[in-house]
Amino acid sequence: MENKIITIAEETYSRAQLIQGRLESEGISCFLTNVNLVQSDVAAGVRIKIREQDKERALDIIEEMRYKTGQEKKKTVERLKAVRRILVPVDFSEHSLNACNYALGIANTLKAEVRLLHVYYSPAIDTANFGEGYNMNLNIEKYIRDIYKNASYDMNKLVTRLENIKHKKQYKHVNIDSRLVNGPPEAVIMEECKNYDPAMLIMGHKGKGESENIMLGSVASYVINKIERPVLAVPEEATFRGIENINNIAYATNFDNSDFKAISNLTNLIKPFNMHIHCVHVETENDDYWDEVKMKGLKNYFAELDTPDVQCKMIKSKDLIGGITRFIDENDIHILSTTTRKRNFFTKLFNPSMTRELLKNVDIPLLIFHS
Repeated sequence: MENKIITIAEETYSRAQLIQGRLESEGISCFLTNVNLVQSDVAAGVRIKIREQDKERALDIIEEMRYKTGQEKKKTVERLKAVRRILVPVDFSEHSLNACNYALGIANTLKAEVRLLHVYYSPAIDTANFGEGYNMNLNIEKYIRDIYKNASYDMNKLVTRLENIKHKKQYKHVNIDSRLVNGPPEAVIMEECKNYDPAMLIMGHKGKGESENIMLGSVASYVINKIERPVLAVPEEATFRGIENINNIAYATNFDNSDFKAISNLTNLIKPFNMHIHCVHVETENDDYWDEVKMKGLKNYFAELDTPDVQCKMIKSKDLIGGITRFIDENDIHILSTTTRKRNFFTKLFNPSMTRELLKNVDIPLLIFHS
């Protein structure tokens, strides 16, 4: 009963988005179905779905919203705007540029704004090389000014390059802005997420063959585990060839309860895109019967979200990484998705040796949801 899905209301698309934003700000998982993105203001109903256990609280909030005006209504509208914000931490490397290409393509479909964020200085400087006393302070100040100057130059260069790509590909619905911030990268990115409130983060990483790179490095690992927004981690080899060429997305499940929330978030996120969902479980031990039952439950859940055309598959493999990479290759998967929940598939991938193996063999983006 806990995960049974019901329709709580039918509204126009714009109104449904407002209600969705308010419900989710109150901790109620909410998803829209029957969305007409071509005629978003038609009266025909966009269905707003929630878990049955949240019905009473959701009805109270929807009724309360009918009488909201002024500042209270403005807060709800601001939450809706977050759907059209994408944050991209950058370091001006080629893999960072690759993440930007994905961000522009996704943003154009969502009519979203892309914010580039570069953390140009971490206070943890080794001061031993600067001498002592007053001279040390002057040297540090000059060092920081030089870093900022170089970062500013690189950011302007990157923005110009992205504006040219935007013009060439006729991305008419994308706005690009940028920020340079001084501070520890982990703290700055988390604070920016809090203030900017993006729908998702897109981050680049070195990718295949980088034996020393442990899943995007410590900064990204920290962000992925802490932030409550989806993170798309893009490897350098995942060349962006247009949103229209991203057709298959795989959700890797270990049958954790957090899958239900992640799946609803996934279906919401990809609604505007022409993507087919594959739900896959890598079976490393013999537990056929109960795994079959659990997979059937997930397939029924997809159907309740009006996403019935989902391929659900279990594959046997003694090697977890080998199983998932083989599935990716055999099914032409363009994005791999999962959640950060403990005991979940992705938790195993954060084991350093597992992660290195994944990056050696997989060159597609990873879409990670926080449970």
